[in-house]
Amino acid sequence: MRELWHAAGRSAGDPAKRRVALIGILLSAPTLLVGALLSNLLAGAGVAGLTRPLAYIRAPLLRAYEADADLAVLGYVTLQALLLACLWSFYATALQRLAAVDLTQGRREETDAAYDFAARHWRGVLGAKVALAVGVGLPLAVALAFDHLARLDGWMGGVGLALGIVVTTVLSFLAVFVLLGWLVGGLLSTPVIACEDSGSFDALSRTFGYAGAGLVRLTLWRLAFLGGVLLGSAWRALRLLAVVGVAYACLRAGAGAEALDRVERILQSLGAPAGAERLQVTWAEQLAAGVAAATLFLLVAGWLADAIARLACARMGLFLALRGAIDKLPRTHLASAPVVEPFRDAEAAGFEEAARVGQDG
Repeated sequence: MRELWHAAGRSAGDPAKRRVALIGILLSAPTLLVGALLSNLLAGAGVAGLTRPLAYIRAPLLRAYEADADLAVLGYVTLQALLLACLWSFYATALQRLAAVDLTQGRREETDAAYDFAARHWRGVLGAKVALAVGVGLPLAVALAFDHLARLDGWMGGVGLALGIVVTTVLSFLAVFVLLGWLVGGLLSTPVIACEDSGSFDALSRTFGYAGAGLVRLTLWRLAFLGGVLLGSAWRALRLLAVVGVAYACLRAGAGAEALDRVERILQSLGAPAGAERLQVTWAEQLAAGVAAATLFLLVAGWLADAIARLACARMGLFLALRGAIDKLPRTHLASAPVVEPFRDAEAAGFEEAARVGQDG
């Protein structure tokens, strides 16, 4: 495990992995905007306010919360979570494939090949995540439905309550069992598919199989790999804070406190202050605020991309360590789809055979 721990840390420094993670981060905001657009269109709110993306994304949630519509809040959160899960199932699979080839074969995989692999397997990764979520949510939903029997009048309410106690206890046990397996071993589902070229069933069976083979070992090894991720990410976070602090001090000293305060007020108002004319905000100041926001976003996105790449390599290293200890498979084992030769008709095959015979002669 020690060798894989160090190898995972070295593999995380691959620029290709950070680029893949960065693309996923950059596409997350448009994905949330699409979810907000769908929700607003269904609610009849239209596209008003689309020029203020952050406020537009929050609007459906705030509207449902203020109306005390719990189901609407749950539906909007579920929609956004599903869209992000679809996006990150693809990019997480590509990242894990890059890490798998690096840690098992000792070479760097081409990004296009990783994308091709992700295009074939992202549905399996998504299916495993949805199955785990359903395994937790469905028993709880059924338990809540049974508990409503206690609201019936007369003796039926008492019988419903007794039945609800039994059913709720059993289903809560099932939900907690799935949740613990998800929390402890759920991070192995994507590495399983990326390394074994398999699907959702194999990912879920390995997740609970490895947890059952040694929960304490899995937890301790997970903490060890997570510690490596935190160590590298914390150092880069401190460096990022230092860069931002020094740049802010230089700007405040050079450009002046008043100019920088006006830029901060524009940013705090999400880029479109309601009293722009009253505050006499010029286009140049809005441009400066936009550049400041874009610069800060890229710095934070770069740090997040590095952290996600480190986490992907750590997850793959943990899976390979567990696979070697439990399944006794060598570290170099990597499953890949068989190469299928293109179809050739009889005429093309005949010309090729004639050319080969001519070369032999």
